[in-house]
Amino acid sequence: NLIKKRRRESFINKNLIRDIKNKKQIIYFPLQIEPERSILIQAPNYTNQVEVVTNIAKSLPPGYELYVKEHPANVFREWRPIYDYKKIMKLPNVKLIHPSVKSEDLIKKSSLVITISSTSGLEAAFYNKPSIIFADLDYSILPSVHKIKTIDELPHAINASLKKEVKVSDLNYYVNLINANSFEIDFDSIDS
Repeated sequence: NLIKKRRRESFINKNLIRDIKNKKQIIYFPLQIEPERSILIQAPNYTNQVEVVTNIAKSLPPGYELYVKEHPANVFREWRPIYDYKKIMKLPNVKLIHPSVKSEDLIKKSSLVITISSTSGLEAAFYNKPSIIFADLDYSILPSVHKIKTIDELPHAINASLKKEVKVSDLNYYVNLINANSFEIDFDSIDS
């Protein structure tokens, strides 16, 4: 595993993009750790992330590029197989981004965030960016978030989402709802 990890990490460091120089408009897709409960349980029809990226790439409107970023915590899973990275890199209008690039920077530069089940879709709203998600998540109540029901609706969902506006009032409502239904917990006391 150590040898496999080093080979994969060498490939990542040599081939994945660190400098974001966008000439076209960006749609951002963060890869998630695998295996991961948020994919396996919340979005079992979308566990093959390379296939999801392929479907998104085929659904891109003209003038857009898809920026796919490897998850930095995947280092603990020995990264993905190199052939997965190569498949993604061969897709037209797709750029594979190094895990050291901050997601926040990609969200700021993007027009839309697409994620299977990560918090990047929620983070997008805080930067006035709409998002598309593939799982039932609590933040899907935001009007700027589109929940995919089937992969066939992806082209329409992308075009519709690119026209959506994030309203601060909707985001405030969501944050207040979370605060009203949350409580503080003392983890130190529970641990002891």
